[in-house]
Amino acid sequence: MNHTLSIDPTYLALTLLLTVITGIVLTRLYSRLRWNRQVKERVREALSPALSPSFRQPLGASEQKLLKERVEVRSAISIKAPTFISELMAMSGLTMDASEFTGIVLIAACLSLLGANYFEAPLWLTLLLPLAIVAIPIIVLKIKAQAVRRKFQEQLPDAIDLMVSVLRSGHSLPQAVKSIASDCPAPLSVEFAHIDQRMNLGLTLSEALAFVQQRYKLTELDLIGRAVTIQAEVGGSLAELLDKTNVTLRGRLKLKRQIGVLTTQSRLTGFIVGLLPIFLATALEVLSPGYLNPLFTNETGKLLLILAIGLQFLGMFLMKKMTEVKA
Repeated sequence: MNHTLSIDPTYLALTLLLTVITGIVLTRLYSRLRWNRQVKERVREALSPALSPSFRQPLGASEQKLLKERVEVRSAISIKAPTFISELMAMSGLTMDASEFTGIVLIAACLSLLGANYFEAPLWLTLLLPLAIVAIPIIVLKIKAQAVRRKFQEQLPDAIDLMVSVLRSGHSLPQAVKSIASDCPAPLSVEFAHIDQRMNLGLTLSEALAFVQQRYKLTELDLIGRAVTIQAEVGGSLAELLDKTNVTLRGRLKLKRQIGVLTTQSRLTGFIVGLLPIFLATALEVLSPGYLNPLFTNETGKLLLILAIGLQFLGMFLMKKMTEVKA
């Protein structure tokens, strides 16, 4: 009795394609990890006690040149990740590199697609599963980044008060930045430690703040950077200028909190209205099984279901925009 093995050509081609893509991603990811280890070792050597007693102390010209060479090597061999993913990971404070995160997510999506084809899952599940695996980590990352951004924004006025106190006591501007990096909680202390490091490498405070502004995109940071730039060009007391700027920052923060309180009811209403159809459909299915089957079997029902879902998302989007007030 002869048995013939039949293989779907489409499935075979898809399997080979996913295998090749996974192999390429894994190879580049391994190469990236190896280069990262080498660069970290070289930077650690450049910043060792033999060259610099403390990273908080200003580096000499040779040390700056050596450090910049190591940074250039790292950027030259890095695998490009989407810009928004790099910004979200930098803001959220995760230690994993953006290229590594992107590679792992792509590998997981490819494996899920391969597994769905292997187990002969429905077409909608085969397409939805990789999209969910890609979207869920990015959504979680965005939520974490927004939480860090909000916390940084709330901590900023207290940090400026500390900087003003240090400046009025007679200390220098770098010493004021170091005091924020050592005395304030995270994430503010982490960012001002980076500002301190950039100032030790020769940047001004306004230039160092520009890097943080690029990451967090806060109007408050832009106001502080402009105040420092004006003081450097015109002169005068930086402590008084920052103090007056901080009054504006606290006013903005207070206004934003008041807006949040006033729009709480509207946001809660939108949330309840958005979840109500789901609870209602679940209750109908429990009380009367099969009552909603025409929505999934009939062509008109499918069209109405798609229209309802689209209108639901549109209503949630409009409700969200109506409760947002830019302060």
